[in-house]
Amino acid sequence: MVQYCKQSIFARRALISSSSGSSNGRSSAAVRRLFAVCLLALAGCEAATTVLETVDQLQQNSKPPSVTISTDAESVSNEVLTAPPIQGASTTIAGPVAGTDEPISICSFNIQFLGNSRSRDDAALAAVVAPYDIVVVQELVSPPYVGTFPDGTPLKPDSESAEFFDAMRGHGFEYVISEEDTGSGDNIHRNGSSTEWWVTFYKPNRVVPANDLPHGFLADDRSNHDHFERVPYAFGFRTLDAKLDFVLISVHLQPGDGPSNRARRAEELNAISAWIDSHDQDEHDFIILGDMNIENARELASATPPGFISLNDECRPTNTNVNSPKPYDHVMVNTTWTNEVDQTYDMQVVNLVELLRDNWHSSDPYPGAPYNHNAFRAAYSDHHPVVFHLTIPAADDDETVRIATAQ
Repeated sequence: MVQYCKQSIFARRALISSSSGSSNGRSSAAVRRLFAVCLLALAGCEAATTVLETVDQLQQNSKPPSVTISTDAESVSNEVLTAPPIQGASTTIAGPVAGTDEPISICSFNIQFLGNSRSRDDAALAAVVAPYDIVVVQELVSPPYVGTFPDGTPLKPDSESAEFFDAMRGHGFEYVISEEDTGSGDNIHRNGSSTEWWVTFYKPNRVVPANDLPHGFLADDRSNHDHFERVPYAFGFRTLDAKLDFVLISVHLQPGDGPSNRARRAEELNAISAWIDSHDQDEHDFIILGDMNIENARELASATPPGFISLNDECRPTNTNVNSPKPYDHVMVNTTWTNEVDQTYDMQVVNLVELLRDNWHSSDPYPGAPYNHNAFRAAYSDHHPVVFHLTIPAADDDETVRIATAQ
């Protein structure tokens, strides 16, 4: 039924566009898609009746918690590491493509324990995400290059992390990385699975970091935070023609299927919503994305912040484990503010198991056929990449949307 909510919004937009002179074919397709979803709902989709009866009440009664936020966003450094020249790889990229109408392609990818594996095929993973304009990575557990933490202590660069970064740079990416790691315990600034760094790779001929937009950690305390298992990180970007800017908030929420874990995830999403509310005076395009560890449609309906929808409202599995498929990864947008999401493309799940089958060159059996979970995630990851598109409008519409919603 969350799918019904999303598609009804998209269909209504298509009808409005049609009445203003847009293509009748597009609006008709949206209506047909909405009608099909309604039929599925009547046929008894999972949790449909429950969601219909509860989602409005849950969203109306959901109040974001009080959360301490980081207000000194302008002081955040985008580059705290010293990246060495890449040996044996080309970093040549195409020239700027400002003015193109091609959508911005954005990939979110949880690479399990990136920077803590000696058996991972980092070159293969980099090749998988190479076609996209922006790649947001979760579960980077070690920094790739030399540098210092904000307190001046030296980083401990990891060779496997550097291997992936070098491969990405070889495909023409630049990157923005958090100034330190974050974790649920009291101790951070350590290499290992208990803490994580945030990183986003981008093609500089498509977008550039926008540090005039809200960016950086969502809270000043990055360890054992009251409202976050791992304090999320905001990345601001703008197209070269300045027609589109947006903020990507990368998350990795509390795992687990118990009641306390579900409550913690809802708390984290509400805290993110509160941060957005305190930073949306001028920018309105905030997109929450990453590994949310959502277990099913019922939880998604109750945990989604008011005003937001998930592009994975169908709860398609995004983990690689075929024996226990789960809809862990999501892209959440506020449909009141952000209408640049390509509704036809929606969100695509890239099947890592099938895609990498022909890339396997070891004498050992390919761990995806038959599927061997421990072997596959050691060689690649335990999540599939997910991808969505942002269309580029004729001009940045933040001010237009602000005025329209204020009336």
